[in-house]
Amino acid sequence: MQTHMDSDFAGETRKRFMEALEARADKAIQDQTSKITGGMDGEQPINQWKRRGVEVRELPADEQGILRISVGGGDDTPVSLNYCVFRGNHAKCVDLLRKALIALQEGPENHG
Repeated sequence: MQTHMDSDFAGETRKRFMEALEARADKAIQDQTSKITGGMDGEQPINQWKRRGVEVRELPADEQGILRISVGGGDDTPVSLNYCVFRGNHAKCVDLLRKALIALQEGPENHG
């Protein structure tokens, strides 16, 4: 007789993943390390949308005019969490992401 199903394991894995994620989020709130990109308490997004499985939120501009972008997620997690939160001019943030993508694709220089 089978004592559990694979779906039970998947549910437990998802539960542990979410509990760990919530603990990290609680710690970030406690340490006040998530406010610059993630948003201040009560701060409302200027705009938000979802495209291609990514939740996008535009927050008010950084007080120093710094473009700020936070991207996270992945298809190998038990929960779909693909997100992009940004502050600053939309077009300038897109340009910055393009530069960052090229730098990431090129990788580190080979000094061997």
